[in-house]
Order: sequence, then C-alpha cells, then structure tokens
Amino acid sequence: MVTFVVAFFREVEAYLRADAPHRTLAQLDVANAIAGVDGPITVVAHSLGSVVAYEALHRYPQKEIELFVTPGSPLAMPVAVFPRLDPAPVNGFGARPPGVERWVNLADRGDLMAIPRGDIARRFRDVEAHQDVSVHWLDFHTAANYLRTEALATLTHV
Repeated sequence: MVTFVVAFFREVEAYLRADAPHRTLAQLDVANAIAGVDGPITVVAHSLGSVVAYEALHRYPQKEIELFVTPGSPLAMPVAVFPRLDPAPVNGFGARPPGVERWVNLADRGDLMAIPRGDIARRFRDVEAHQDVSVHWLDFHTAANYLRTEALATLTHV
C-alpha cells in the first residue's frame, strides 16, 4: 500500500514524512485560516486536505467547528496514511478532533484515495456518518465533483 501511495500519490507521501517541515506549516495555515473566521465554522477538507485539516484541528484546537466534512479522504487508508497520522491512533482508533461537533465523511465508490470506503466511521471514534456518494462515473476524486453532490449541499445547507 505504501508503494502504491508513493508511486501514484507523491504529495501524500511527501506530506506524511515525519521530518517534513511543510507538514507543520500546512497545519498552521489551516489553523490561521480558521482563527480568522467569526461565527459558525464548517471545514470541508478534500483528499490530502482532510489529513492536513485533521492534524491541524488536533494541534490547534482554538475554535469550535460546527461541521467537519471529509470528501474523498484517505484518512483511514491502512499502512500508508492511518498509522502515520499525528496524533497517532490509539488501540487502533483515531479520535475526532477536539472542538469538532459533527464529522461526516463522503466517498465515491470508485475513489481510490477514499478506499477503504466506510473505514473512517470504523477507524475513528465519533464520526457521525459515512456516506457513499456518486460523484462522477469517471472523474470520481476531484474536489469540484464532490462539491457538486447533493449530500454535501444538504450537509452545509448550500
């Protein structure tokens, strides 16, 4: 699995290196963006962004997050992502970030980054729901297509 990620998703492997200074900087960028928001906060973090946001929300829990949505997320990907998260899973489980009121995951059945689909709800405590969605028959991972789903619109009341 790590070989697959290294070969096809180099940015994920580069981000997850323990010695990568950009890992902390990316998390700080997310935290600073959230800190500048007044009122209810919804964080929609796609693909690698869900990993960055998950870690940032743990590292910098300064604000309450009303809704955390992770479309096309590799967070539960065994070997390549899940065991390399910071904070590390405890007894096989990741934790919902502090201050996050609701967490919903969305995944297209064909999305290679979101495989294994449903595992976020099984591998992370307090995920409110995992929803399989149909994003696109061929272009099933792009953020734009996830943003167009009825499931995401319903969650965020767009």
